Formats: sequence, C-alpha cells, structure tokens
Amino acid sequence: MAQKRKRQSSFVAAVTEFCNTVGYVLFVIGLSLVISTFIIVSANDALALVKQDNEVTITLQDKMTPAEMTDLLKEVGVINHKAVFRLFLIFKDVSSFEKGTFELNSNMDYGQIVSTLKRTRTGSVVRVTIPEGYTIKQIAQLMEDSQVCSADDFVRTANTYAFAHEVLKEVPMEENRLEGYLFPDTYDFYVNENTVSVINKMLNNFERKYTEAMRELTAENGQTIAEIVLIASLVEKEAQWDSERTVIAGVIYNRLKAKDRFPKLQIDATLMYVTGHKDALTVEDLAIDSPYNTYTHNGLPPTAICNPGLPSILAAISPEKNSYYYYVANPETGGHVFSKTLSEHNANVAKMNKK
Repeated sequence: MAQKRKRQSSFVAAVTEFCNTVGYVLFVIGLSLVISTFIIVSANDALALVKQDNEVTITLQDKMTPAEMTDLLKEVGVINHKAVFRLFLIFKDVSSFEKGTFELNSNMDYGQIVSTLKRTRTGSVVRVTIPEGYTIKQIAQLMEDSQVCSADDFVRTANTYAFAHEVLKEVPMEENRLEGYLFPDTYDFYVNENTVSVINKMLNNFERKYTEAMRELTAENGQTIAEIVLIASLVEKEAQWDSERTVIAGVIYNRLKAKDRFPKLQIDATLMYVTGHKDALTVEDLAIDSPYNTYTHNGLPPTAICNPGLPSILAAISPEKNSYYYYVANPETGGHVFSKTLSEHNANVAKMNKK
C-alpha cells in the first residue's frame, strides 16, 4: 500500500513538473511574441517601412523640448510610438527644436524627421521648376543656382542617404540610385533648406504621381516600378514629340523581347549620360567602356538616365504595340522615322543624312 502511494506521489510530482515546464515554455513563447511584435512595430515606425502617406505642416512659435515635440508629432500623426521616438532623440543627443515652419510626412523615417526639424534655413521661399528629363546633376545645379542647397551636397545625399520610400525598397544603395525618382515639377523650397528635406519632397511627389492604378497595371504586366522608371527615362530622352513616346517605348520593348536578334539596344541617349549631350556621337564615344554604353553592353543600363515626366512613365507602362525595331531622327521635323527591318532603316538613315 505504501509502495502504491509512493508511485502515485511520484506520478503527481511528474505531472506537476510537466505542467510547470509547459507553463514556463508557453510564458517564454508568449513573451517572445510580445517582444518581437514590439520590435517589428517600433522598427516600422522608426524606419518608415510600411506607413501611409500623411503630409503635414507644423509651425513652432517658440523653442520646443524633445518631450513637447514628441507629443506634437504623435498628435499630428507623423509618428506612432512616442517612447521609441524619445529614445531616438536621446541617442541622437537632441536637446531642443528651434521655432519655424516645417513640412513633414509620416512616410519619413526618424532620421529624416529630425533632419528636417533641425535644418538651418532662412524664411525666404523660392519657387523652382524642374524640367522633365533633367538628370540628378542638373537638378543639383539648379538647386544651387536657386540658393536652395549646394550641388555637391545634393548629389552626395541622393547617393548615400537611406530614404525609406516604398518605391525605393528594391533599389540598391549605389551611385545614381535616385535617378528617375526625383519627379519633375514646380516646388516651393526655403533658401538654405536641408537637403534631405528637398529630395524628400521630390520623392513624395513621385509616390503620389505613380498612382495605385499605375502600380496595379505595372504588376499585371509582370514589371517593377524600377523597370518602368528606367525605360521611361530612355523614352524621355529619345522622344521629341509627345505622340512618339508610346511608339518609341514599343520599339524599346520589341528589342528587349527579341534579345537574341537585338542583344544591344544601341540608344544614343544612354551613352550621352556618360559623355554629356552631343549632336552626334564619335567613333571614340561608341567604344567607351561603360555599362551605360548600350552599343557595347547588352540590355538596359544599370539605372535610369534622367528623371522622366508623367507622359513618358505612362508610355513605358502602356507602350504602343507595333512591329518597329529601328528609328532615326528626322532633322526637318524634329521627330523620328520608324522602320521594321534593317534594310528599311538603312534606307531611312541615308535619306535623313541628305536632309
């Protein structure tokens, strides 16, 4: 009888120990889920990985403490987690915010937010129009000429700052990475505005202009926004007439699809991205060893070659379905003459050279 009670006692102890172990494991798992969820949510807020576009303008009449600024940003919907933002301010050793008017967006990461709030600028506003087809370097010089920011700082920031916009998620951190995403438009900037803020306005504008319907059509076509931007930049530089944009886009796609027959796009504009604009490329130019030389390298160049406007982007999304593989500039009209075969193209080239 005593032996039986001993076995029962051992069994009860084993069951109790098992339950305690299971309870501890469940507790650890639950705690891990809570911690991991907090980390994911906090990282999303800090890095702006998946946040809705919400542009706000705030005006500070007096200097603000970090705590006051955190409360304000939470109130206007720029940040979601005050504690995480406060920790970021402590890490960055931010002690105060000066008065002024600032444009912010919830899709900015914490670094962009603080950089914008800490910028040194005057109260003067300048209106700057960025033409369609400008490159990053041309936009940078335009910003310097307009006293918005220095050209060198603009290019350096564009190449090295980790902007957190959704359209850039799959764009590698490399030189010219923002080429194509600085949307050509008319902007109001402050004199001596923070460069991150300047570029952020252009990127925000791009994300607004590339509508949900355009994104859906891009995905339906099995393409990425990066591919569309790159091809749109070629269209922007090659087309002289609006009516030609979809036709030229069709030619580019035709050659890309027939890569066995046309491994090289042979587009002058891609090489001129390296050489600078010329009326005609030389034999030496055509031999330049550059990934932007589509006479010597197969397929598309590594990045866009300019910042295209909306018509070129739409042409890249919905090109004309044609059978053209060649085109040559018509010096009389400013447009192009298109052809389906090499013999037709050579005849057109000879004809255009006589004009």
